[in-house]
Amino acid sequence: MPAQPPPASAAVPSAPRALWTVVAFLGRRPGWVALSVSLLLVNIGIELILPQFLGNAITRLQDPVAAQNYPLAWSVVVFSGLVLLRTLVGLILGPIRNRTAITTLGDIRAAVYDGLQRKSFAWHDNARTGELISRAVTDVGRLQEFLFVCLLFSVDVLAGLLGTLVLVFLVSAPLGFIALGSMLPTVVAMGYFAIRLQPRWRRVHDRHGAMSTVIQENIAGVRVVKAFARESAEIEKFRGKREEFLREVAETVNYWAARVPFAQFLFGLGLPLVLWVGGQQVVRGEIPLGDLVKVVFYLLGLGGRIGIIGQITSILQNASSAAQRICEILQDASPGATRCHPVGGPFRGGIRFEGVGFDYSSTPSLRVESEKPAASDVGLSGNPRSPIAAVEEITLTIEPGETLAIVGPTGAGKTTLLSLVPGFHWPTLGRLLVDGVDVRQLDPAALRRNVAIVFQETFLFSASVADNIAFGRPDAAREDIERAARAAGANGFIRELAEGYDTVIGERGVSLSGGQRQRLAIARALLVDPRIVLLDDATSAVDPRTEHEIQDALGVLCRGRTTLMVAHRLATVRRADRILVLDRGRMVGLGTHEVLLQSHDLYRSLFGGQAGDGGR
Repeated sequence: MPAQPPPASAAVPSAPRALWTVVAFLGRRPGWVALSVSLLLVNIGIELILPQFLGNAITRLQDPVAAQNYPLAWSVVVFSGLVLLRTLVGLILGPIRNRTAITTLGDIRAAVYDGLQRKSFAWHDNARTGELISRAVTDVGRLQEFLFVCLLFSVDVLAGLLGTLVLVFLVSAPLGFIALGSMLPTVVAMGYFAIRLQPRWRRVHDRHGAMSTVIQENIAGVRVVKAFARESAEIEKFRGKREEFLREVAETVNYWAARVPFAQFLFGLGLPLVLWVGGQQVVRGEIPLGDLVKVVFYLLGLGGRIGIIGQITSILQNASSAAQRICEILQDASPGATRCHPVGGPFRGGIRFEGVGFDYSSTPSLRVESEKPAASDVGLSGNPRSPIAAVEEITLTIEPGETLAIVGPTGAGKTTLLSLVPGFHWPTLGRLLVDGVDVRQLDPAALRRNVAIVFQETFLFSASVADNIAFGRPDAAREDIERAARAAGANGFIRELAEGYDTVIGERGVSLSGGQRQRLAIARALLVDPRIVLLDDATSAVDPRTEHEIQDALGVLCRGRTTLMVAHRLATVRRADRILVLDRGRMVGLGTHEVLLQSHDLYRSLFGGQAGDGGR
């Protein structure tokens, strides 16, 4: 039954939707947000009241008769009290706002990390590590200023603008229309420029991601760089990416810096008009002088908020670009999946391939606007190249407890076939059944708890030996850990380490030899007591003597479990119940070693020469 895989990358959300996704994280702490906004509104109210006191005082003091009965000292006390109250509210508001923003930022970081963990193998296959680090660390950091400044200042600006306009209209309708008329063109102009600012910030972030990728690849491949004396070339590569990033930043900042003063100039024209029209109203006795002073103070306050709008707009566009890049990670990587079928009853480990085919896609998982498709990704017609077929039309049943060896030349699809069993990738054609259930419908966590894997490239964490072995079963007793290590032939060298099983082995296990790392990986797989064991050339990095010890241990511990092993050595292949021969993704042979050696040319070319060498 044909089945299409999930797309490698989902649609990029719009900037408003991406920002709303970020703002929605504040909903986890509604009490803190409500308290912050309430305190902010108190401060805004105080700021709007203060010009009223000044204006009323000027009006009363202008009249000698009224000035004699005006409680000037009391007004000064009240005015000072309001200023003090505003300061106290600000002191309370600051820590509350900061705590809300910091904890919300922590929630976003946790969600991004969770999203990266839940992405499929196919998604990670087409994503660059440096780009992921840039999004998970730098882009999340860019949201800090948005959470600290914009969320509260946006309330300040909106409430302040509306409150100011209402109070100005209450003083004088003509002055209110002047204030409104000077404000609207300013806001429209800043909005117009802001729309064109967001794509520029997106390119800045993409340039930063490209620069981070160069750094990450150089650190990860530092041995290769030094082995080929390419340090100078790598430095030049980084400098090139750095210059592109700095140039993009400078152009973006200059674009906005040149336009904010223009917008502020438009608003600044309103104050002379207010003085002209308001002054005439004062001369005609239509409004008192104190009311004109109120309006002037309110306009000065509006000017300050217009300046804040400029800052907020730049931060907003910067944050929206970062939010878009983050949302590409937060989005579901597997739309349309129906992984809900539980692993009911005892897990037996039967596997059936029904016309299974799989194509690797070259579509990038993450959108990077500043980059063009590589020439290798584009066909002669200018269209993206078709996916590469790795496995084609595999039909095969593996009974519970059976051991199947998978052999073939390089690029035959051996590792790809293994990766389909635990659902790391989904077949693009046909079905893969585990215990009679389509792998797409199985809960992936439950399935993988019953599958143990030893990859061709061993990865160990920067932790103790015991923690690395117990990674898949962190509650395992020390006796179980040591038993698995002995079965994998690792107990001897572990005992020789400085602190034995408590020795911290360093990032990626660089303090161990290749064979030692491989044996720890085997012990890690054996400890989970799986029903299905996948061995991707697990003995490739060990010497013949160690290989013999590991093979004897695997022969005992894999008995009764379904085992699929990719192998290139005859000593490993001969232990299998059956041997599957792959060539260019197709099944071209299936049988025992003796049968294939007599009847299959490709198999004979792969292993015929090893028969006279003891199978090593």
